[in-house]
Amino acid sequence: MSVKRTSKAMFDLRSQMKFHLEITDKCNAACPMCGRTQQSNRCLPDMAKVKNIDLDLETIKRNFTPELCANILEIDLCGGLGDPLAARDCFSICEYFVDHDVKLILSTNAGLRSVDWWRALGELFARNNSVVEFHIDGLADTNHLYRVNTRFAKIMANAAAYLETGSVGEWHFIPFQHNQHQITEALELSREMGFANFKVIDTIRFGKENSFNYQMPDGTLRALKPADPQFIAAQAQADDRGEVEEGSVDSNSIPRINCKSENENRPYIVATGAVSACCWVEGSEDERQMYLAAGQDHNDHNINHRLLSDILTEEPYVSMFAKAWASQSNPVCIRKCGHMRRSRRRVL
Repeated sequence: MSVKRTSKAMFDLRSQMKFHLEITDKCNAACPMCGRTQQSNRCLPDMAKVKNIDLDLETIKRNFTPELCANILEIDLCGGLGDPLAARDCFSICEYFVDHDVKLILSTNAGLRSVDWWRALGELFARNNSVVEFHIDGLADTNHLYRVNTRFAKIMANAAAYLETGSVGEWHFIPFQHNQHQITEALELSREMGFANFKVIDTIRFGKENSFNYQMPDGTLRALKPADPQFIAAQAQADDRGEVEEGSVDSNSIPRINCKSENENRPYIVATGAVSACCWVEGSEDERQMYLAAGQDHNDHNINHRLLSDILTEEPYVSMFAKAWASQSNPVCIRKCGHMRRSRRRVL
């Protein structure tokens, strides 16, 4: 079915905004399901995608001016390919945003930096209630099976140093067959350490085979298997704080596209400096077609070369996305913001 849309631009710089910002494509881990990883080649980085590049502090300052920061509710420092802690200017960038009272949500495997660095980050984040999402998928004997190349003891020491400052931290846990039995123990540990929330993330990356084969760095062949949904549901129901944060709708009908980025006024910027509508559209054929229809060169929409404030007021963000939604011509948008085929998060 076609959908009528208003002619307003996708993003409004005069209204309150959010941003999804990747400040590096570097990472210490080699998670098999990550887009940066060659899962069949010892989980080495895919150098066709990874540029080993950062956004530096000066680029951030030039584009995120004090005037723009005054309108920003929060920024998700969450990489599609990288971990923000791997960026050279990570702390300075965080400090700049907190100094301008922008709340940050920093997503990390927590395997980098020293406990002193983490303590300093906690003291910084306590100033405006910023949050760190610790992605820890198991305990000492299982976390490294997905968070390849990370060390559980170091992660725990870093998390403890951060949490001791009183700052907000969340433990995010992807359940697999190999770690599902540890959810209750990990939940209890999270509460003992002072995590504010424990969230179970049901990944949708298994594909039709319902299995994900990969090779560990030592050459060992392994397979990720999905957790038993009934087992996970029973644990979610066992806690009276349990709630579904984000769900999925699986339907063969053509749905109305309810764009998350438009609703939240939330553009996406990747480590190369490229500006995009969201992390799902970025780099896709949908995006390429959007730029062709708009008569724009995507290379011009890069904060290393032009100002963010100018980029977001140009096509395809003025009308082209709305036209694509109305004509149902963008498969990524249909799948992610129509059928809502996204990973689900449940708070325990």
